[in-house]
Amino acid sequence: MTRSLGELLGLFLLFRGFGSSSSSSSPAPSPATPDDGTRGQQVERVRTATGEDLATWVRRRLALSLVVLPELNVPTDRLDRVALAIVSQWAHETNRGKSEFNFNLGGWRARKRDDYFAARDRLTGAEVFRWTAYKDLPAAVEDQIRRLHSGFPSAWALLVANPESSAWITQLGAKGYYTADPAAYARAWAMQLTELRRIP
Repeated sequence: MTRSLGELLGLFLLFRGFGSSSSSSSPAPSPATPDDGTRGQQVERVRTATGEDLATWVRRRLALSLVVLPELNVPTDRLDRVALAIVSQWAHETNRGKSEFNFNLGGWRARKRDDYFAARDRLTGAEVFRWTAYKDLPAAVEDQIRRLHSGFPSAWALLVANPESSAWITQLGAKGYYTADPAAYARAWAMQLTELRRIP
């Protein structure tokens, strides 16, 4: 992708209001938020990327990622590449948005305080899980990047060090993020990364 950081931030500002149910500008709670005893509620499972073509789906998530990543000390010269690597992983997890529900981009299971939707794991089909349901895309992108950063620090370090390498993807599997074959998952991620780079 050849968009400058400024262009992507402009896209972020343009799309910030889409899908938002709140006018508040306060950030979503981070995964490190202490448990206050609040329990999340089950919500309807809703497909959230309807009506978006692939280029729009990618650009919106890239722009929002570029707002969060500097707060996590990602070097400026790697911001675009780290963001694209993460969005490529989300593209794999959601079938490029076709299986994106409640803005859950990475198959995150619900924590106790998260609102959630219930659905079978698509890989096994055998078990119903509670998946985190987000109210809007900005909250979803921020929380999921922070969960990746704090929940999988060894994979995060590999991602930031070399965003084009699948080493971080393999490490996610080793740390229990996914149960699929690591080599197959890494190949699928690499394919998404190659394809998404071609989006003008």
